[in-house]
Amino acid sequence: MNANSLLAHFAGNTVRFSVEGKELGKALSFHFKHCAKKDEENPVLADYEVKALENGKFSASQNGELFFSALNFRAALWQLTQDAITQLNGAASKELVFHAAALSYQEDAVILCGKSGSGKSSLATWLVAEGLGYLTDEVISRPLGEQIIRGLSRSLVLKAGSAFIWQHWLADADPQSLLRFSDNSVWIEPTAFNPEAIKTSATPRLLIFPRYAPDVEAGLRTKRLSVADALFHLLQNLVNARNFDDHGFAETSRLAQQAVAHEIIFSDIEKASAWIKQKLITG
Repeated sequence: MNANSLLAHFAGNTVRFSVEGKELGKALSFHFKHCAKKDEENPVLADYEVKALENGKFSASQNGELFFSALNFRAALWQLTQDAITQLNGAASKELVFHAAALSYQEDAVILCGKSGSGKSSLATWLVAEGLGYLTDEVISRPLGEQIIRGLSRSLVLKAGSAFIWQHWLADADPQSLLRFSDNSVWIEPTAFNPEAIKTSATPRLLIFPRYAPDVEAGLRTKRLSVADALFHLLQNLVNARNFDDHGFAETSRLAQQAVAHEIIFSDIEKASAWIKQKLITG
C-alpha cells in the first residue's frame, strides 16, 4: 500500500507505523516527532499497518493480526497512540518506567509523578512555557544502575479543561504547532514555547507528586515527604515492575533517595508552577 512509515522509540524498544492516509500519518508524526528514529537498531515490538477505508474510516493490523476495523480518524488515532505507548512501556526490561512528566533546568530534572488526572500534563505545559526543558508529560524511564532519567518526548497533551493554558501562552502561535480535536483537547509541539525545549535526559533532583483539587486554600498546599513515602508513591506509579526479579524495588529505592520529594495539592497552576520552578532552580 502507499503508506507513510514512522518508527517511534522509548526505553530500548521501537514500534513502527505504516499508515495509509495523509492526515492520520501526519498526526502520528506530529505526536511522536521527538521520539522518532530513522533506523531499527532496537527490536520492533509492534508493527502497525493502517489502511484507509471509505467514508473516512480506518482499519489496522498489529504484527499481521487484525487490531481494529472501521474506526473514524479520532478513534483510530487514539487506539494507535495508546497501544504503542503501552507496548513500549510493558516491554522495557533494562529501564524502569513510571507514570510521570519530567522537566529540566540545565542538567537537573523535576519529576511530576502521578496517574492521569493528577494535573501533571497541565503543570508540565506551564513549566515548559516558563522556560524549563521538556522530557515528557506521560512516562519516564530510569536505566538500571544509572543516575539519569529519560522521557517519552511525545507532544504535550491537554484535555479540554486545560484549554486556558495554551490559549494563555500561544494566542499567536503558528497553527502548525497545535493539533486540535473536536472534544477541545489539543496536542502541542513543545518547541512552540521554546525552540530548544526538547531534552533527552537529566539527573533527578526534585520529585513531586501533584494532585489538582479545586478551591485549595491559597491555591497551593505542599508537604515534604520522607524517602519511605516517596518510595511508596513511586512504586504505585511503576509501570513495568513485573519485568524485574525484585519488581523494581532496588532501583526505585535509589531514585527515592536521589531526589527531594514533595506532595503538592493545587488549584492555582501559576502558584504551583512558580513553587516547583523555584525549588528546582534554587533548592
